[in-house]
Amino acid sequence: MRVGVFHPTLNMYGGAELVALVVTNTLAKNGYEVELFVNKRVNQKEIKKKLGEEIHSTVKIIAKPSFIQPRDSLDLYQTIFRSFTFKSKCDVWIDTYSNCIFPWTNICYIHFPFFNHTFFNPRFPYLKSRHLYHVSGIPYVLFGKNIVNSDGKLILANSNLTAHEIRKFSRTNAEVLYPPVPSTFFDNNPKNLVKGQRKNLVVTVSRFGPDKGLEKVPYIASLTDDKINFALIGLVSDKNVLLSIQEDVKKLRLTGRVKFLPNISKRDIKLILKNAKIYLHTMVGEHFGISIVEAMAMGCIPIVHDSGGAREFVPRNFRYKNIYDAAEKIRKGIYEWSPSKAMEIVKIAERFREKNFSNRFIKLFENYVAAK
Repeated sequence: MRVGVFHPTLNMYGGAELVALVVTNTLAKNGYEVELFVNKRVNQKEIKKKLGEEIHSTVKIIAKPSFIQPRDSLDLYQTIFRSFTFKSKCDVWIDTYSNCIFPWTNICYIHFPFFNHTFFNPRFPYLKSRHLYHVSGIPYVLFGKNIVNSDGKLILANSNLTAHEIRKFSRTNAEVLYPPVPSTFFDNNPKNLVKGQRKNLVVTVSRFGPDKGLEKVPYIASLTDDKINFALIGLVSDKNVLLSIQEDVKKLRLTGRVKFLPNISKRDIKLILKNAKIYLHTMVGEHFGISIVEAMAMGCIPIVHDSGGAREFVPRNFRYKNIYDAAEKIRKGIYEWSPSKAMEIVKIAERFREKNFSNRFIKLFENYVAAK
């Protein structure tokens, strides 16, 4: 059986890309003939460095260059065309990228449905705002609401929050399959994580983009005492965002306490987290947040906004409402961190091991194929 996995932006190395990689490798390891469709030639060393493992040697990689920016208003229509074109080459077609349910797709993994009630009304004329991206999506909304039938498809959602949004707008039920955390983030003997002395360090791991809320970090840092340091880590997708935050750090005279570590490897991230006490997540309404669980697996106390998919696994006392609340929870977490608290956090993270994702995915996949 030939299985196609559609994920054009594998080179972006985020949580969605990790899902695509693990889905691809899981299928290959279970003996399926897999074709992976991407926009750019894959650099296996970079894949391993950023996502923790290479693409399985048996996977056939098909790269078709694109001159359209990912998630641009025109990208939706390029995605539709390419997905439809490449589907004909495979027996089963899996889409981990588009966050849409196309008629020809067999299995969709949805990180969050763009076409949901936040942006569109559930009934015609659908449009809620005149933003170009929303206007350009109207033809697909008409298509999706009136033509697409989810019967005979397997729809996967990365959280209960996402499953609820899919059901609310599309009247489609989805199986919840939480994203995987790389096995490299788990120690075979978790007690090793709490042996050494940890620093009064708060770490944030995120893509430097305008939607991540990273501009709050300097202001949260300014509300904590000078014994607490901060580190911002992640892929730079928007250089202006990074420069703006760095400027705020200078204005607030925090250059000695807030450090920037862009584009470093997973290995280096792991080493930093292993020596930190707190993980700070700034995005409001995060659909899941793989970086949160990665930090928890390293024994860091997660301080996250009280919204989104993170509410499904982060204890209430670690969720904040505003920057003042975040600063207070960070202060408390830093000075009350202990090996026993860290072990409780690690235990929660264990649920999201890559192995658990792979086992559940292959079970859902094979049940689907058998029924099909």
